[in-house]
Amino acid sequence: METTALFTLLAQAGWTMVPLYICSLAAFLVLVRKLVQFVHEKVGDTSILADPIMSSDDRDALVKACEANDSPLSRVLAVAAAKADNRQRAEEAAMRKAVSELDHFEAWIPLLGFLAQAAPLFGLLGTVVGMVDLFASMESAGNEVSTTTLSSGIWKALLTTAAGLVIAIPALGAHLWFSRQLQLLQHRMEEGVGRILERVP
Repeated sequence: METTALFTLLAQAGWTMVPLYICSLAAFLVLVRKLVQFVHEKVGDTSILADPIMSSDDRDALVKACEANDSPLSRVLAVAAAKADNRQRAEEAAMRKAVSELDHFEAWIPLLGFLAQAAPLFGLLGTVVGMVDLFASMESAGNEVSTTTLSSGIWKALLTTAAGLVIAIPALGAHLWFSRQLQLLQHRMEEGVGRILERVP
């Protein structure tokens, strides 16, 4: 096979590449959107846990410090600190706030998981369609089928499978990374709320 530009190769796969183009575009947009959101809204910021104010009994100062930090973790801790006069109320309020924060950041992440599963299936579909077309053309050609025609038809059919895997692997990696960041955030929320309430009778 002659060296050919990537887009020329993909174009030879035909219409079966269309769903893969859609999957790749959707995965890229979700990835960029979530990266910007996670960085801009400081999902990984746990600096409030290292602040000496966390060991203080001054709840008002703790609330102000958390509000000044303005991260998902600090917002949950601010709710817990504001209601720390009653342990049960504080735990319930902090849990509701934590669920709200995690739901906010989890939006669109499941789509990455879906695309990671769907892209290889679309690729396989394209390969099957390509093989059907190849065998149909071989049947019509009768005994005049050359090895060049056969090999050319096979590699063109396999292009969509390769493209599906190229889309799925980064999408799956991004899905796992974002999910892990939210798991860590949840653990830090539990740790911080526990430290605030451990001094509450």
